[in-house]
Amino acid sequence: LPLPGERAAREAADRWIAGARGEGANGYAARRNTLADEQGTSRLSAALHLGLLSPRELVARLLPLRPERAGERSGERLWVSQIAWRDFYAQVLWHAPHAARSSWKPAYDAIRWDERDEPFDAWREGRTGYPIVDAAMRQLHASGFMHNRARMITASFLTKDLLIDWREGETHFLRHLVDGDVAANNGGWQWCAGSGTDAQPYFRIFNPVTQAGNFDADGAYVRRWIPELSALSAPAIHAPWAHPKALAAAGIALGRDYPEPIVDHAEARRRTLDAYAAALTSPGDR
Repeated sequence: LPLPGERAAREAADRWIAGARGEGANGYAARRNTLADEQGTSRLSAALHLGLLSPRELVARLLPLRPERAGERSGERLWVSQIAWRDFYAQVLWHAPHAARSSWKPAYDAIRWDERDEPFDAWREGRTGYPIVDAAMRQLHASGFMHNRARMITASFLTKDLLIDWREGETHFLRHLVDGDVAANNGGWQWCAGSGTDAQPYFRIFNPVTQAGNFDADGAYVRRWIPELSALSAPAIHAPWAHPKALAAAGIALGRDYPEPIVDHAEARRRTLDAYAAALTSPGDR
């Protein structure tokens, strides 16, 4: 858990903003999506949620940017944009309070979700058989924190691979996240489900193996949170079912040491596309 209190939060913010080249806000663009990089993000979300830090003050300390750091993809600018997104989602709930418990886009409430307990339990307990998803859920339960990229991966998996209502995942995150802000959490979940403001299109479905390869290239993140797979190297550690020789060499048996995948991603994707299309296409458009 982060150290409590305003003084500790302010010291953490000072270190982040003043980070040397490649560190802190300066290096945010290059490091923010590396799941195993503990210093790649500010870790100030809990302090912001609890009111220990002012988002206005943090932004004011970075802006205006020096000319050489004012580019659209600079770390400082990208980090400021994340603070802005946080405020944006608070504004959304203020102006559209219905979005707290229903889809911002009402048509998405017609989706027929899978209401079985078993797949949801596997997701929340970190035993889906997809290592990147399971690692993230274990991080959540062990630390009360989850990397933002991991939040997107796990949310996409729940809503798009398992076709489970985003509200179930939203509630679970709020139960465990130290930085569990109602507006930001809601906005993130509805973005992944496709039902929110400026959301990703419903047909954009994260492939968890591809995401793992992109943002945990050497498998360090999975290796930390799923030690039973630590003998595997990438790419086998991200899709162990596809590498039987690597499993045999490591003495790992799926179904015994680690679960087999609870869904086939390609089949799950087709099911989701059908379910979303059925809900969002009016009879006159078919």
